[in-house]
Amino acid sequence: MAKPDPCPKGYYCPDTVTRLVCKSGHFCPDACVEPRRCPILTICSEGTSAPLNNVAGPLLAAFIFIAVVVAYQVFIHFSAIKFYFNLYCCELVGKDRSLSLAFNVTDGMKGFTLNMKELNAKSVDGAEIEPKEYTIDIAFSSLSLTLKSGNKKVVLSGVTGAVMSGEVTAVMGPSGAGKTTFLNALSGKAYYGDIGGKLMVNGEEVDSLSKYRKVTGFVPQEDIMHRKLTVDEVLTFQGRLRLPGCTPAETIKHRVSEILKLLEIAHVADVPIGDEETRGISGGQRKRVNIGMELIADPTLLFLDEPTSGLDSTSSLSVLRALRAVAEKGRLTVVCVIHQPRYEIFAMFHKLLFLGPGGRTVYQGDVEGAKEYFDGMGYPCPANINPADHYMDVIGGVLKKSDKKFDPVVLFDAWARHAKEQKSMHVNETDHGDGIKCDSLQVLVKPGDFEDRSMPNIFLQFMIFLKREGILQFRYIRSLLLDLFLVLIAGGILGGLYAEVSLEKTITMNTMSSLAIGLTSILASLRCFGNHRTTYWRESAAGVNRLAYFLAVNVCQIPIIVFAPLLYISLQYSLTWPRALFKHHYLAVLMAQFATSGIGYAISCIFNPRSSQMAAVVVVLISSMLAGSMPTLCKLNELKVLGPMAYSLSYCRWFVEALFEKEAERYSAVLQTSIDFLAYGNNYNLESFGLCMAVLFIFGIVFRIISYLFLVFTNRGQQQ
Repeated sequence: MAKPDPCPKGYYCPDTVTRLVCKSGHFCPDACVEPRRCPILTICSEGTSAPLNNVAGPLLAAFIFIAVVVAYQVFIHFSAIKFYFNLYCCELVGKDRSLSLAFNVTDGMKGFTLNMKELNAKSVDGAEIEPKEYTIDIAFSSLSLTLKSGNKKVVLSGVTGAVMSGEVTAVMGPSGAGKTTFLNALSGKAYYGDIGGKLMVNGEEVDSLSKYRKVTGFVPQEDIMHRKLTVDEVLTFQGRLRLPGCTPAETIKHRVSEILKLLEIAHVADVPIGDEETRGISGGQRKRVNIGMELIADPTLLFLDEPTSGLDSTSSLSVLRALRAVAEKGRLTVVCVIHQPRYEIFAMFHKLLFLGPGGRTVYQGDVEGAKEYFDGMGYPCPANINPADHYMDVIGGVLKKSDKKFDPVVLFDAWARHAKEQKSMHVNETDHGDGIKCDSLQVLVKPGDFEDRSMPNIFLQFMIFLKREGILQFRYIRSLLLDLFLVLIAGGILGGLYAEVSLEKTITMNTMSSLAIGLTSILASLRCFGNHRTTYWRESAAGVNRLAYFLAVNVCQIPIIVFAPLLYISLQYSLTWPRALFKHHYLAVLMAQFATSGIGYAISCIFNPRSSQMAAVVVVLISSMLAGSMPTLCKLNELKVLGPMAYSLSYCRWFVEALFEKEAERYSAVLQTSIDFLAYGNNYNLESFGLCMAVLFIFGIVFRIISYLFLVFTNRGQQQ
């Protein structure tokens, strides 16, 4: 018996002996039993096999792009829109509109201008800084640090001294003297080494200052912050995240205003920080924002790693004026690493700690005492020479007493003898043992005293992060539009290559489709965590809730996950005109997008930004090769356990199988033999669409859990 031929394109065959020309307003692909109605916004002439002049897909794509642009315009002009809505539309919502409202616009702007002028005219005197109710004095004895890895090198050795509240203590020394190591060891951030010695807070011995993390601020040398936010936004979000949850918004706003004024950056409050692509504030202003991010959290201890590095002398002086103001009037304990300060800056420090090569103490005391000490050692400071430069020359071995080779041990031994001879380090002091002395306080501060300094709960932090991520989403509008454009192009090119796709080419087309979806989705998802990892580390070290941050980033990506598939199939579906319904194609692409975005999150948390792109491409290529096209799944089954396990972990396999099922079920029984042959050869189940969608959804959830675990439990030292 002869095998019946399928009905050709442009015709429909209701039975095996009848062939009818496709009617106008309908289209008939190959093997068509009855004509398919032409969709809206398309034209189908008589005898056509696919709709002509299709504008539905381009219109859908245009609508999505217009919606994104409109949302962006609403975002950047939200204040103006809100103002004019209240001005003209409040009667429509049942509110009273005061006649004076229309006249307050100019007056308000005049007031704003006057306030800004008055604000900029004020000097940095810290007049409105409130003194701390509790203060913290830190004493340390024989503080040392040995690297955990490598040759177990000792980079800090036997440093003894104290840092007091209400004072700015400068840590100075030549390169390699262990200045930053000392700061990290003292603040509890030296995860890379074993710390030795004794540490006391107000006379009570403690293991680490990590217990005081809620009231400790640490300013890193790098200006780590979201560069797309404005100065005011950076400080406001830090205040909302790190101040107690019960803090009123007006209080945070006032505190931000005071810090802007204190750091002399109020005039750039509404200017974006800026990055390599976008012009923003200057380097000196960015450095002051870096300090302001810690001051906004109302710390009692403040550590700064080279806060004046890369700044001109004027900006450096401005930074030190602010630090001295918060130390003296706020009763803060301020410790900072300083590199080559000018004379006016050097004179503003209350105490000095000079470290020599190998991380050993050369001098510890007040600024005036340094001159007396080095003069007594035979190193008087010449006239017209910056004392800071002179002392660094002495410690670095540039200045010598004789022609003999410089030996820094001489300086270390001299200080050790001098320290033993000292009966006290301060007036009105109390000895706490081991030669450590610090001022006596009326109030003994313990970690429990700061338990009320709890941060906002996880829900409040989630909402704060969600708002910030939403703002950042629009600030990266160019990257977002480029991602969407690439998705559209990928769908259009694939649709053009497989126009009016036949059943035999369906598997190949869907494999290529999964490849395009994976590459565009994963590469775009890499930016969500990979580009902001250093900012996350800094905030995590400050004690913010990491789960709240992770969930907020995921929720902010939901609109992209929902609309990107629409954009992709707007051209791909309208060019290929597959048998499967539009809703099934959208659901399959949506689940694939959800799964691959989760893979992208995981890759960005596992690999560094330079390696993540290569890893993403490799993952997508391997997944596409395991989709069942070549080699087939039956061929992979010959590898026993390894083969089925490999293709079961491929998102492409489940995506291709799901669409093949929906495609096959809409073909007539005439091609059932071909359908069974393709299904059997690829080990596809023709009743597994729901299972495939569930597996892709589970992939998305599992990879998000993996990304969260790697986000939290890797680079732990950076998060301390």
